[in-house]
Amino acid sequence: MNYCLVENNKITDGPRSLPKSWRNVSGLHLASDGELKEKGWLPYSETLVTVDTDEVKLTTTFVISADGVAGTENKRNMTDAEKASYAIDVAHSEIHKLERLETPRRIAEALSADSGGTADGRAWIKVNRIKIATERDKL
Repeated sequence: MNYCLVENNKITDGPRSLPKSWRNVSGLHLASDGELKEKGWLPYSETLVTVDTDEVKLTTTFVISADGVAGTENKRNMTDAEKASYAIDVAHSEIHKLERLETPRRIAEALSADSGGTADGRAWIKVNRIKIATERDKL
């Protein structure tokens, strides 16, 4: 379980596990809930959000009460510019993944016949060489 140190109604430490020693107190992690509360250490609970592909996670909002600290994650919808940038990043990732998988096979097929290549593979490379270079330049 995580705790927050609250001093003057502000979180000054945490959320985190209780330390074994803190200031002039050793064995803090063994203290009762009442003893922890007297020293300002309050239990922490968190509400997590699920973020869809068109949303971004923001900061966590903290609410301090007498019994503990509650953290709630916040999210918002992406702007159109963020959506476009995300779509481009995903497309680039897919292109790179396909290149890692496809290029070695195509190169192997383009080798000479005595090295295990095929006539079709060599023909494909010749026909598509310019298209490949053009698409790479776009990246």
